[in-house]
Amino acid sequence: MKITYLENYAALSEKAAHLIASEVKQNPDLLFCAATGGSPTGMYAEMAKEKALYSQMQVIKMDEWGIIPLSHPDSCETYLKKHLLGPLGISNDRYTSFDTAPEVVESECKRISKFIQENGPLDICILGLGKNGHIAFNEPAETLNPDFHKAILAESTIAHDPALSAGNEPAYGLCVGMEGIMQSKKIIFLITGKGKQDAVKRIMERKIGTDCPASFLWMHPNVECLIDNSAV
Repeated sequence: MKITYLENYAALSEKAAHLIASEVKQNPDLLFCAATGGSPTGMYAEMAKEKALYSQMQVIKMDEWGIIPLSHPDSCETYLKKHLLGPLGISNDRYTSFDTAPEVVESECKRISKFIQENGPLDICILGLGKNGHIAFNEPAETLNPDFHKAILAESTIAHDPALSAGNEPAYGLCVGMEGIMQSKKIIFLITGKGKQDAVKRIMERKIGTDCPASFLWMHPNVECLIDNSAV
């Protein structure tokens, strides 16, 4: 894992966008696995400044909240439409999405697993860091799931939105599993935001453990870890 410390969030966003642009120039129709949340928002805004560069790029959604519908303003789908798909002009035929409605969870997991098997590995995988060390919705646990799967969310993850606890079952999400992440050709790992100091400290111990899924990134041969100094 190559670690670069940046002065602030703006510098992190610019650096990340530059790394992506370099890859896309070499492989215009690469498969880009898109994360959501505060960490990549600035990066997406920087990418939009070179919109024409991404006219062939393929995008797959990294994860999605359960309980709330895709049309909810806090869904990953809504976020991506606002910050990535719309600004970069990513057409529907270049975007792979999935639904988290309870009645389709099983079929969606099978469909996306098949898509990744047939179209993967992911060329670029964007990851943020959860306060508890999770990546995507791969939460700390005794064992980690290699496949695209339904993940029961930790309390610290649910805290992002009270609506996630409004269902008749435990809050969940669907996400790319550890195998899909670890087989990616390149990972850009963004560490920014408040309350992540403990997770960063745990990662820097360089000890691989399921109590901190992000620690597994030490085993990947091509990870660019960008750290916003204000986050640590």
